[in-house]
Amino acid sequence: MIVAQVTDPHVSIPGARLYGGYDPAVALRAVLARIDALFPRPDLVLFTGDLVELGLAEEYAHFLELLAGCRLPCAAIPGNHDRRDAFRTALAGSQVRIGSDPSWAHLAIDDLPLRVIGLDTLDLEGEAGGVLDEGRLAWLRRRLDEAPDRPTLIFMHHPPFRTGIDFMDIWGLAHPERLAAIVARHPAILRISCGHVHRAVETTWNGITAGVCPAVAWQVPLCAPDARPRPTPQAPAFQLHRWTKATGLVTHTEVLTGIGA
Repeated sequence: MIVAQVTDPHVSIPGARLYGGYDPAVALRAVLARIDALFPRPDLVLFTGDLVELGLAEEYAHFLELLAGCRLPCAAIPGNHDRRDAFRTALAGSQVRIGSDPSWAHLAIDDLPLRVIGLDTLDLEGEAGGVLDEGRLAWLRRRLDEAPDRPTLIFMHHPPFRTGIDFMDIWGLAHPERLAAIVARHPAILRISCGHVHRAVETTWNGITAGVCPAVAWQVPLCAPDARPRPTPQAPAFQLHRWTKATGLVTHTEVLTGIGA
C-alpha cells in the first residue's frame, strides 16, 4: 500500500504568483505528474491542508482544474489557509474525497490495507494555529475504538510536536497532550503525518513516528535570524508512505528541482 502525501500547494487564482515568485499551478502540476507516473502506483493521494491560499471559491475551482488529469484516488483535509465551508462546497461531489461529518472535515478511509484517518485541525477562520477540541477528539476516539487493533495512519495539518523552528511552533497544534493521551491508548497507530511547516521533519512523539511532509510551495528555513519563509528556486516536494507486511511502514521524500521560471 502506498499513500502519496501532498501538502500546502497554496493554489491561487489562475496566473497568480505568490511569495518569492511561487507559481502554484506549475508546481502542483509537476507534483501530480510525477505521482501519476510512479510504479507501483499509489493507492491514494492525500492532501493535508492549505489546498488554496485565501479560501476563495475561485481558488478551489482552479485547484480542481489542476487535478483534472490525475488518475489516482484523491482525498483531502483542510489547513489554516482553507475555509471549511468553501472547502466542503467546492470538493463535495468532486474527485477528491472529503469527510462527511457535519461539524468538521474529519476523514476515515477503511477500504485500504491500512486504515487512514485525516483530522481537521482548522481553528477559527484566519487563525494560523491548530486545534483539536473535545468534540473532534471524541470523534477520533470513536473511530479508533471501532478497530483498535487495525494498523492506522493519522494525517493532520498542524504538527502536535515542536519542530525547533520557533516561528512555526507558535502556530502549531494547541494542547497536543490531549491527542497524546489518545495515541498512548492505541499502539496500532503507525505514524502521524502533518503539513504546515513547509519542510521535512521527523521525530518520535509519544512512542510513534511523527513527521512533516515538505510543501509544494516555498520552504521555511531551519535556522534564520529573521524567522521567515524562504523563497527558493521552485522545488516542490511530496512524500510516499509505503507499507508492506515484509517492510512495515517506510516513508520516502521526493523533491522536484528546477520547476517553473
